[in-house]
Amino acid sequence: MRRAWVILLTVGWCAAQTPAKNPFANDPQAAKDGRPLFRLMCSPCHGIHAEGGRGPNLTRGTYSAGDTDADLFNVIANGVAGTEMADFQTRIGDENVWRLVTYIRSVTRRDTELVTGDRERGRQLFWAKGQCGQCHMVKGQGGRMGPDLTMAGRQRSLAYLRQSILDPNADLSPGYYAVTVVTRDGKRITGAQRGYDNFSAQLIDASGNFYSFEKSEVTSMKREFRSLMPDIYKTMFSQVEMNDLLAYLVSLRGEEKR
Repeated sequence: MRRAWVILLTVGWCAAQTPAKNPFANDPQAAKDGRPLFRLMCSPCHGIHAEGGRGPNLTRGTYSAGDTDADLFNVIANGVAGTEMADFQTRIGDENVWRLVTYIRSVTRRDTELVTGDRERGRQLFWAKGQCGQCHMVKGQGGRMGPDLTMAGRQRSLAYLRQSILDPNADLSPGYYAVTVVTRDGKRITGAQRGYDNFSAQLIDASGNFYSFEKSEVTSMKREFRSLMPDIYKTMFSQVEMNDLLAYLVSLRGEEKR
């Protein structure tokens, strides 16, 4: 860890153009130096072994923004607008971004967990029995209260998807906490957070209705760090059905497929 901090403190501030190729490609020492940087900055979202959490599994070697070292550099350096992926270039410098790229390449493997379920049966379970589409959107269809799952298979590991279904509170996605507002006429409105501070709250309910309240204009306004997703699917679905549902979710990679 001490070496990682030395690297961070010795970032060069020159305006040299970022090289198109990774200067540390296949460099074992650069990968080793990138490991503590990854654990310090990236593991809260991508997992300590880069196998995914609320952020994508990075060990697969295929990514939504492109699969080259330059693509990885661009994402780490500049972040991804509209997501939790922040930009790191100004914080750690180009060389350390390349060290992170090199570390990620060093942990890439192809022995990901096998998906054994039936994707088509899982699609039916998602939309019918599970009623998951009431809160989650897939390719423009469904609700908006929960995270969009159009690219769930590319952005989330199989283990993370399974845990999210069985234990929704295990790892909450920021921005989807439960917010409850009681209006002055006694109406109670609960939904997923879209904005929250000391003075106001914005939320969206299961019907897709968006609300914005000023704290001074309501009886109470409360945010809870819990998921609004019901904890029922571990008993609702059999093991076979769960595998089918997961097979469907893993198949969601942004392409047009049914």
